[in-house]
Amino acid sequence: MTSSHLVLGPAGLLLAIGLVMVFSASSIEAALDDQSAWAPGVQQVVWAGLGLIAMLIALRLPTGLIRRWSPIGLLVVVAMLVLVLVPGIGVELNGARQWFDLGFALLQPSEIAKLVFALWGAHVLALRERYLTTTSLLVPVLPVFGVLAVLLIAEPDFGGVVSLGLVLVGLLWAGGMPLKYFGVFLGAAALLAAVMVWAAPYRMARVTSFLDPFADPSDSGFQAIRSMYALATGGFWGVGLGNSAMKWNILPEAESDFIFAIIGEELGFLGCLVVIALYGVLAWAGFRIAWRSADRFVQLACVGITVWLVGQAAMNMGYVVGLLPVTGVTLPLISAGGTSLILTLFIVGLLARFARSEPAAIEFQRAQSRGRLARLLLPVPAAAVDPVRPRRLPADREPARTVAGGGRTVLHPRSGPPRRVPPRAVPLERGAARSAAESRGRVVQPRERRPAGAGSARRQAPPSGAPRRPGGAR
Repeated sequence: MTSSHLVLGPAGLLLAIGLVMVFSASSIEAALDDQSAWAPGVQQVVWAGLGLIAMLIALRLPTGLIRRWSPIGLLVVVAMLVLVLVPGIGVELNGARQWFDLGFALLQPSEIAKLVFALWGAHVLALRERYLTTTSLLVPVLPVFGVLAVLLIAEPDFGGVVSLGLVLVGLLWAGGMPLKYFGVFLGAAALLAAVMVWAAPYRMARVTSFLDPFADPSDSGFQAIRSMYALATGGFWGVGLGNSAMKWNILPEAESDFIFAIIGEELGFLGCLVVIALYGVLAWAGFRIAWRSADRFVQLACVGITVWLVGQAAMNMGYVVGLLPVTGVTLPLISAGGTSLILTLFIVGLLARFARSEPAAIEFQRAQSRGRLARLLLPVPAAAVDPVRPRRLPADREPARTVAGGGRTVLHPRSGPPRRVPPRAVPLERGAARSAAESRGRVVQPRERRPAGAGSARRQAPPSGAPRRPGGAR
C-alpha cells in the first residue's frame, strides 16, 4: 500500500497547509470589507469537505466504468465550453467569460475539461496499444486538444490552454512518442504563443512585466514586485504565521494566485521548501503507480494527471518567484477556490484508486481482515486490469428467462404455490443426431424400434460368431 500512502499523505498535508494559509491570507481583506474575518476560511473548509466526499467517490469508481463513460464526458465538456461563451449563461469576470453561476458558487468548466481530456486520451491510447503508431497516437488526441484549446482561447483562458497542453504532453510521453517530435511540438507551441501574445495587448504587458517588472511598477509589474517583496521579507524563517504585511490589500489575489508569496513571507524559505518537497513526493507517487500498474489505461492516466498537477504547481510557483510570466493558474490544494479544490481532491482519489489496484496491493488487501466501514468506503478492486464492457441500452438487454437453475416452474389452475419440476434430457431429433455424427466422421445406423411391451432390462442376443466378454458376458 506504499503508493496509496504516498498519494494520500502529501495531499493531506498540502490541504492542511492550504486551509491554514487561506485563513491567514484572506482574514484581513474580509475584515476591511466589513465581513467576518473567518468567512473566507470557513467557506474554504466547506469546499474541502465537499472535495473529500468527491475523493471517496473516486476511490469507489471502477476503472472500467470510467473508461466507458469518458467519451460521453468529453462531449458534455465540449458543450459546457460552448455554453459558457454565450452571454447571459456564462459569467464574465475580469474580462474573461469562464464561469457558470450556480447560485451558491461559480463553476469553471475548463478545470473539468482537463481531467476529462486526460481520462479520454488515456482510454483511446489504451485501446490502440496493439497497433499504435505515431499517426494513430496523434490523430485521435491532437485534434481534440485543438478543439478544446480554441474554446479556451475564446474565453480567454491562456493559463487553461497551457495546463491542457501539460495533459497532452503527459499522454504523448506515456504513449511512447519519440523525443524528436517533442522538439517539433515545442517549436510550434512557442510560435503559437508568440502570435497569441502579439495579438492581445494584455498578454504582451504580462510578458514585458515578466522581463522587467520594475519598468512599470504601478501597473503591469505591480503583482510581481509585491510578491518579490513578500519573499524577501520572509527570509529563511519567516515573519511568523499571521504576521504578513502584504495581505493588507497590498498584494492582490493574495489568497488564490499569489498564496505562495504569503507562504514565503510568513513561513520563510523553510515553509516554501516543505511545500515543494510535498509536490515532489506527489509526483513520485504518480509515476510509481504508473510503473507498477498492470493496466495500460491506468499507466497513461496516471502520467497525464501527474504531469498536469505538478506542472500547474510549478507554473504557479514559477511566476510568483519571477521565473515565468503570470498566467493566473492556482496552486493545487492550497489556493482558495471551490471548483479547483473539489476537482483536485477528486484527482487525488483517482490516483489512490489506481494505487489500490496494483497487483500486490490487491493481494495485501484481500489477506487483511477489514471492518464493515472499510469494506463500504474502500472496496477492494476486483482485478488489477478492469475489462471495458460496452454500454448496453435497454433495447439490447436479453428478455428475462423463464427457466432458472436448470428446472421449470409449472403453474396449475388449483391454488397453491408453484412446484419445481426437475429438468429432463431432451433427445435430439434423429436427423440432427445423424448430421452431427456425420460431421464428426462417423456413420450412424438407424436403430430398430422395439415393441412397446419390451422391458428395458432385456438385451438383444448377439449374432452368431460374436466374441464373448470375459466372465461369460456377451
